[in-house]
Amino acid sequence: MSITMPQGISLDFEDLIQVPPLSQLLPNTLVASQRYGLLRSSSRGRGMEFSEARAYQPGDDIRTIDWRITARTGRPYTKLFREERDRNVYIILDLDPAMYFGSKGQLKARFAALIAASCTWQAYEMKDKVGGVIIVDNTPGRLQPSGIRKDVLAWLHRIYQSYQQGLLRRDFKYTIGDALRIYVSKARPGSVFHIISDFYRLDDSAWLYLRRLNKVHSVRTYQIYDQLEKEIIGNGTIGINTGSNECYVSSYDSKFVENYDRLGNKRIRNIDRMLSEVSQRNICIDVSKTMVTENKNTPRTTANTQTNPN
Repeated sequence: MSITMPQGISLDFEDLIQVPPLSQLLPNTLVASQRYGLLRSSSRGRGMEFSEARAYQPGDDIRTIDWRITARTGRPYTKLFREERDRNVYIILDLDPAMYFGSKGQLKARFAALIAASCTWQAYEMKDKVGGVIIVDNTPGRLQPSGIRKDVLAWLHRIYQSYQQGLLRRDFKYTIGDALRIYVSKARPGSVFHIISDFYRLDDSAWLYLRRLNKVHSVRTYQIYDQLEKEIIGNGTIGINTGSNECYVSSYDSKFVENYDRLGNKRIRNIDRMLSEVSQRNICIDVSKTMVTENKNTPRTTANTQTNPN
């Protein structure tokens, strides 16, 4: 049986618990084929973690020499690694005030939160460790990756609280670029990143961090936009409230509509092109369109929503 996803402004914690899998939330994107966890890392970094050190033997890779022990003992030692049986999955969720926009259906921020929740459950069910950062304030919510259900629920509850906080639409200084800068140097090699935003506010340094991140990790980006940001459809005047200002967009000025559509389409296409170059995969999502998913039973029962996430 097909059901229509709840839309609009309201977001309940239960929506994040019972969110559909990515393959249903984002139809025709083959997201379900991206299985990671319980598997050997096939690309992006070593896919290995340090186990112990032993005396160097002929034929050992000189790149694995432990120079600290070698210097201390005067004899060459090499590091031994073991295969990782899980991956760290990081979710970077952008809840900038500009994400709280929607011409119909639902806000960009709301659908972004649902994607973040679906990515979280996908990682948990693949027995990976999941965490990340939510960009919503000058002190963003961060959670170190964990595979414990209690921590996963705490992370989802933080997404829920951050979404409610973002409805106030207060400006803040922390950006995606700040988050990317941290993870470029601190994330474990071979990690998976889900980055969810409209990507309107990335500066040159942020694009550079994103490119560097994708060289060592698997980066998947979700480009959220609303049709009204791309083009004006229909006749009439539309009032837009930005939270701090109000403006109007009219379809009666044909030259204005032409320029608006040209610039809007160009911006969306350019961001898509750039993200495709600096990520493993970019998925463009128009939140003004009704999303339909299959109503299937999942292991996340309603009873689980009563678990205290704190």
